[in-house]
Amino acid sequence: MSETLRTRCAVVGLSPRSPFGRAKPVTEQPNTELVAVCDILEEPARTVGEEYGIPWYTDYEEMLKQDDIEMVFIATPDAEHARQSIAALESGIHVLCEKPMAISIEEVRAMLAAEEKSGCKLGINQVLRTNPRMVEAKRLADSGYLGDLFFGEADYVHNISNLIRTGWRGRREQNHTPFIGGGCHMIDLLRWCMGEVVEIHAYGSKKCLTDEEYPFMDCAISVLKFESGACGKFGTTYGCQRPSFRNFMLYGTEGTYLSGREFDRIRLNDSLDDIIKVELPVKGHPYGPVIRDFAQAVIDDTAPPISGRDVANSVAISLAGDLSLATGEPQRPERFDL
Repeated sequence: MSETLRTRCAVVGLSPRSPFGRAKPVTEQPNTELVAVCDILEEPARTVGEEYGIPWYTDYEEMLKQDDIEMVFIATPDAEHARQSIAALESGIHVLCEKPMAISIEEVRAMLAAEEKSGCKLGINQVLRTNPRMVEAKRLADSGYLGDLFFGEADYVHNISNLIRTGWRGRREQNHTPFIGGGCHMIDLLRWCMGEVVEIHAYGSKKCLTDEEYPFMDCAISVLKFESGACGKFGTTYGCQRPSFRNFMLYGTEGTYLSGREFDRIRLNDSLDDIIKVELPVKGHPYGPVIRDFAQAVIDDTAPPISGRDVANSVAISLAGDLSLATGEPQRPERFDL
């Protein structure tokens, strides 16, 4: 535990388009101190390191040798998450890993085993859990205000074709499928609010991106069966001709939570004749709360609010969805004990 009650944090993965994107939120939290940054490209690493007057690296393993690092925030391409998380845990460093946690079930198991063996903490940046509209959805679901939930619906609709064509997301080894990539946000939120998923049946199409550009389905739809007996629907597409859209709805016997394109507000349908509009602050992806809460868990030696073991079950649903796409058959996700 840091004697100054501030967790000394390093960041690996600094996008050339926005090199301060993950580092800056670390500097803005009252309980974190940025002490190192790393990227395989020298320019963003040097830029951020010199801005904050801290060591910067292009070699991740070298950075892990810096003896004052207590926590590392991993924000690299998806296929690096498991390897880099395990390396940090084995070095006695707590890990906050960007979503998706991993791209295979074997990687998920290896990360959880490394966490248990190391005694360190593993958290996952499922950042939309801290968005105010999702916090409100979770509160309403858990409080019973909506009654017994019987149906949930979520969509991640986003034209990222240019990112796919010009970056790492279109490479097969990254396994950045619609369910594992952006779609893991909404699958995680459905599970967070409605409980464990026992079966997923998925369907897909490929009309927007060529095989050379993107070797996976570019549109995928799934039907979910929850342990509670409720059902759900999730859809995602990467090549749509429209603005980004994230839809999330919870249907209960006493009320309905509706949240569509207007990301900073929700509509709570209390009855057929009564719609309550609730204005909420903060748009987009609020990284700060995730960083702050994980750092506080390190300081207090408590479980991370968004733990690796918890999110492992969300990743398992995404991977089962990919398997269903490949086989045409419903699949049962692997279950990890919480």
